[in-house]
Amino acid sequence: MINERLVQYLLTVEEEQNITSAAKKLYISQPALSRMILDLERSLGTPLFVRDRGNLHPTQAGEIYLKGCREVLAVSHSVNKQISDLGGSRSGRIVLGVTAVTGEFLLPQILDDFEREYPQVELILTEEKAGVLQDLVKKGKTDLAFMYQTDPELECHMIAENLVYIQVPPAFTEGKTGWKPGKQNPQIEAQMLQNQSLILLKKGRGMRVIAEQFLKQFSITPERVFETENIHLASRLAALNRGFTFIPGIAVSPLMQDGQNGYYCQVKDYPMKRSLYCCYRGQSYQTEAERYLISLIQKTGL
Repeated sequence: MINERLVQYLLTVEEEQNITSAAKKLYISQPALSRMILDLERSLGTPLFVRDRGNLHPTQAGEIYLKGCREVLAVSHSVNKQISDLGGSRSGRIVLGVTAVTGEFLLPQILDDFEREYPQVELILTEEKAGVLQDLVKKGKTDLAFMYQTDPELECHMIAENLVYIQVPPAFTEGKTGWKPGKQNPQIEAQMLQNQSLILLKKGRGMRVIAEQFLKQFSITPERVFETENIHLASRLAALNRGFTFIPGIAVSPLMQDGQNGYYCQVKDYPMKRSLYCCYRGQSYQTEAERYLISLIQKTGL
């Protein structure tokens, strides 16, 4: 029978890829940890790890066993949360995974309300790219993740939709009627971006995917592309007439409040939007606090 202590030991070895490092992290001796793993391997009749250039990697049997270990921890965690809710507990913690843009522009809108309703629930934030968040959820290191893509191995439910705007440089609006800072501006033709300078977030970011889909759809070749990791810098460069950029609707109001009076618009006959999903391990229990957190995001309307 799998016990939780051994499960944690094995998962730490997998993460550290080294017995000595894992033992230090677990505050046990290296010989004791090695002996536990060897005893388990003998009882199973097969090795769980193989050494390669000083690192430990799971064998095929190890992958199967470790997957079972993660499922054991997930079930245990889910059961504990359910029992806690049943007892009327309003304390605990939520480990929440978010992408950079979601964390920066969405969470400030809901944190005060959440803390007023659940002052004894600790909200721990993990900010990563969507691909990393998916892996953290699968490994049980986050309870929930809010991201703009799904994963077939996770339960993912759409909780909101967010429009995406083109921020045009001020020079583009000169001599045109109906343009003013904000997002209530005329739509533009996609081909207006042909041979223009663009400011894009670096590859691996969700907004970069949306931008590339748009460029491919309309066969647009930019004159030049500036890349950045920072949505604020992208917006600032557009305001300085360095090019056009793509801004999620959730960021428009905060950027305007920060004094970046950009000109935002939609593309004619090509409404850009992205769906925000709440992702978690299948069959995991959502506490009342987690459900309340999700409801707050739904109420924002993005």
